[in-house]
Amino acid sequence: MARKFSLTFIIIGIIGIISIDKLLGIFFKNNEISQQGPFALGIFFMILTGIILYFIINNMEKVVQKIDKSYKELQKKDKSRIAPYEFSLDNSVDSIHWLSLDGKFLYVNEATCRMEGYTKEEFQNMYLYDIDPNFDKESSKKCMLDIKNTENWRLESTHKRKDGTIYPVEVSGHAFIFEGKEYICAFARDITQRLEDKNNITKINQELQKSLAEKEMLLKEIHHRVKNNMEIISSLLNMQARRSDDINFKNAMKQSRSRINTMALVHEFLYLGENLAYINIQDYIKKLVQDIKELYISQNTKLDVDLDIENLIFSANRCIQVGMILHELCVNSLKYAFKENRKNLLCIHINKIDDNINIKIRDNGDNEIDITSLQKKDSIGLQLIYSIVDFQLQGKIEFKINKGLECNIMFPIKEEL
Repeated sequence: MARKFSLTFIIIGIIGIISIDKLLGIFFKNNEISQQGPFALGIFFMILTGIILYFIINNMEKVVQKIDKSYKELQKKDKSRIAPYEFSLDNSVDSIHWLSLDGKFLYVNEATCRMEGYTKEEFQNMYLYDIDPNFDKESSKKCMLDIKNTENWRLESTHKRKDGTIYPVEVSGHAFIFEGKEYICAFARDITQRLEDKNNITKINQELQKSLAEKEMLLKEIHHRVKNNMEIISSLLNMQARRSDDINFKNAMKQSRSRINTMALVHEFLYLGENLAYINIQDYIKKLVQDIKELYISQNTKLDVDLDIENLIFSANRCIQVGMILHELCVNSLKYAFKENRKNLLCIHINKIDDNINIKIRDNGDNEIDITSLQKKDSIGLQLIYSIVDFQLQGKIEFKINKGLECNIMFPIKEEL
């Protein structure tokens, strides 16, 4: 633009000088210089200067118009480019502030004005402590420094509206540099609804916990009463057995009481335990075997029990199934395999093999037992064992001679519903 202006000025000046020279030559040739020379020279100078100024000013006017047009086009482009950002800022759910390092508001969006109740003009003379009662002049500056020196800075606080109402906010802040100066950009969100929802959820959880505790207490009481009722039944059977002199009847009543105790023991563990649905099979089997020994073993019978039981968790239903099987097999060994004045051995191993549970029970009794005859016996105990293994555990059972009678039972870990 400078080159064009200078070149135009030089061209117009040269043309003007040549024109003056020609006109003056013609004028002085036809007139006396002494009479009209100075006046004519002044006239020509004024005319030429006016022409030159006209062309210069006209050119400058075009240049200014062009600059003005370019500036307006640039303003329009900037406005179009910034419009989405301004729209986003003003229609944001969160209030957005720019603050100086001393906590003075430099910019706020429309959301801030709606939330706080002040206008943008009012915010120009306000500081952080004017809307947050938790800060004063000094703590506001400290807060700005904390935001500057902390990545992903967050804080839960309260803001005070123009009408005096106070509401909770969650604030996040970041420091940034603009045109060589440091500023703080903070985002504040009204969390009134969130806190109300949190309080409601907490209240609901407390009510659920209370209801759950009541239900647990009720279930424990049910298990306790079931156990007590089974003990009453066992006591009745014992009373009935004492009234009879038939030894077979007494033994039948004794075995029935023992079976009832096997089931009652499950309810006792559920009542005393922390879990109302599952039982540690290891603890249950230890107590079951101890109860069976006390009921069937005399003081003269020496018995060593080899327990190798993994730390498995069974449902109450499965505990009863496994407990009933072990009860019948253990009682059978105690009644028929073990003798007084010798070392007796009972092995009970329960282990997990892949996706199955393996139960092995072995005694060191008679080695001349007919295995095939065990499947044909119609005793209640064997019928109960086969029924539970086949139809409830969906498993397999096998008897064999291994320094006594050994029984192996295999069934899947996954419990059928």
